[in-house]
Amino acid sequence: MTAQTPDMPTERDTEGPHAIPHLFDRLKRLSEGEEVITVSRLAETIGAQGHAPLLMVAAVFMVLPTGMIPGVGGALGVLVAIIGVQMLLGREGVWVPPFYGKRELSADDVERLDKQVKPVSLWLERHMAMRWETLAGGNVSVSIIAVILILGGGSLLVLGAIPVATPLVGLPIAVFAFGLLARDGVIVTFGYALVALVILALVILRGAVG
Repeated sequence: MTAQTPDMPTERDTEGPHAIPHLFDRLKRLSEGEEVITVSRLAETIGAQGHAPLLMVAAVFMVLPTGMIPGVGGALGVLVAIIGVQMLLGREGVWVPPFYGKRELSADDVERLDKQVKPVSLWLERHMAMRWETLAGGNVSVSIIAVILILGGGSLLVLGAIPVATPLVGLPIAVFAFGLLARDGVIVTFGYALVALVILALVILRGAVG
């Protein structure tokens, strides 16, 4: 039997509730001793185990104040849409175009992400379970979520100028990412409910701004 290295995730680390805190451990290791991390490197390491881990990183950045920085929301939206397209095509892992992959994230921001979200991830690990897996991994549900990611991520190219739009769009995407990674269909169901609420909120915001 081949020994596992610290950076070689086991099946338990990449699927189910335990995968959530493990993801943030991997992010912390990835940022250690670095000044910046490129999107390509994130895709090659975090995205190599599937769509949900990289989707979670993008979505959590969207929900945190980072997502409200001008230009960041649109860039994160593009990444979410890229992930959605590859989910819809059934592609393993995540590939990003070279011009986009050159974008950089501050390693300090990645470490800060770990510190802010790791306690929440540990709480979620205790309260989530692999259940209703048809919603969390079935072809129909995954395809619907992929379309939502494409539309939601793409919408930020227009709505990203509205500061609260990125966290609003990012919230259901983050819930979907947690549910997909943990294989918890109950959480995915909450994601669908949030999508309806966010669409209503964005319509109201769009009308107020317009």
